[in-house]
Amino acid sequence: MNSQLCAVLDEVSPLWGVCDYDAVSDYIIPCRAVSRLPENAKSIICGVFPYNLGDGCYEGSNISRYAVVPDYNDAVHEMLENAAAKLRAIYPGERFEAFCGNSPLPEVCTAQLAGLGEKGANGLLITEKYGSWVFIGEIVTTLLLEPTKKRASVCDGCGKCIEACPTGALSEDGFDRAKCLSYISQQKEPLSPGQEALIKSTGCVWGCDICQTSCPKNNGVQYTTIDEFIKGAVTRAEPDGSLDGRAFGWRGKKVIERNLKLFKQKDGVCSEADNCHHQQ
Repeated sequence: MNSQLCAVLDEVSPLWGVCDYDAVSDYIIPCRAVSRLPENAKSIICGVFPYNLGDGCYEGSNISRYAVVPDYNDAVHEMLENAAAKLRAIYPGERFEAFCGNSPLPEVCTAQLAGLGEKGANGLLITEKYGSWVFIGEIVTTLLLEPTKKRASVCDGCGKCIEACPTGALSEDGFDRAKCLSYISQQKEPLSPGQEALIKSTGCVWGCDICQTSCPKNNGVQYTTIDEFIKGAVTRAEPDGSLDGRAFGWRGKKVIERNLKLFKQKDGVCSEADNCHHQQ
């Protein structure tokens, strides 16, 4: 593979690989971004972007770890766009289009095919170096590249994520999104008393990390070195906090405010039973 191309990709992602576009072309997800897929696409360059800051950074946090760092839809996409621009300069006759988050590609499947890791029982990509604490991004290109070799299996199928899931969203039969606590915490619709109790019991007002923190493959993994994530980390959602550039802001302020209120008693102080580390 061209050394200039490798240098560009090494700069943007600590772990990347390549798969054939045809390997996923039958599984394209219908969305607005489909229109940006290059005609005659031949290869997909797939990279992961670790976001784990280390357990000590999340003490007192009330949001899921992926939401602590700046919104990856913006941050990772900008990194990929910069890389795509450099690759266009190296290969002026080829197209390079960046995708992340709201992607028409089945991202976990694409990352697997590119040899970056394996799909865990919780549906997330698990990598050897960074566990499942990673975002996935892609550059689709008309340039024909040799696919990378598949790495060794990572998930042992131990079932600990299934056992730990508080709602039964994970089972041997697969994933039930409607039961997922992360999904429930992001609902705009009124919550049932049972759903309110679930959110309150976790101490998390946005998302859920239980399946990931229970995964043995996330023990002792490497932390992120991505400067944008380290400097832009915000560990708490607050009633008067800004939603700009935050992953927990896309649903609007009312959802966060509703979830925050679940932790408060009439005097505005959280009880110890709520498992919420409220900052006075």
